[in-house]
Amino acid sequence: MPLIGVAGCGLVVALPAGALVLMFVVGRMSVPAPEGEPLAINATEVTGTWVDEQGGRLVLKGDGTFASDGVCGDFDDDQLNDVSAPDPGAGTWEHDTWDDLDTDSPVSKVHLTFAPSGVWTGYEARGTSKAPLLWTYAGDPDSGDLCVPGKAAK
Repeated sequence: MPLIGVAGCGLVVALPAGALVLMFVVGRMSVPAPEGEPLAINATEVTGTWVDEQGGRLVLKGDGTFASDGVCGDFDDDQLNDVSAPDPGAGTWEHDTWDDLDTDSPVSKVHLTFAPSGVWTGYEARGTSKAPLLWTYAGDPDSGDLCVPGKAAK
């Protein structure tokens, strides 16, 4: 009889844990992402002008600074509160590359920090080297709203 009790307790613990994992996997599959594969690009390829669907502009300069005018995104302050980005805005940007959680392929991310407010956001790279995109969710990922600046032609 004690073995049945132990097995029953194991099911009580395993079933909710399994349900949480299943919800996470299904949730990740149902949240949209822009077209294309995760993309690894170097800092030189990131540098330049990016334009979003509403005409917002983000200019990433080679010296690690940026200027923005109406660019879309999901912006946070130091306390992780959702806030609006300074518009127009300026600050510094950083670039990093690591393995994507879903595909295990290398993916680049650009992190912006607005000065002097400290408001920040991040974009992941996607697409192809000939047509790179930066993207992030705009607000709650479950809403499906995306922010997708594309690299402007030189």
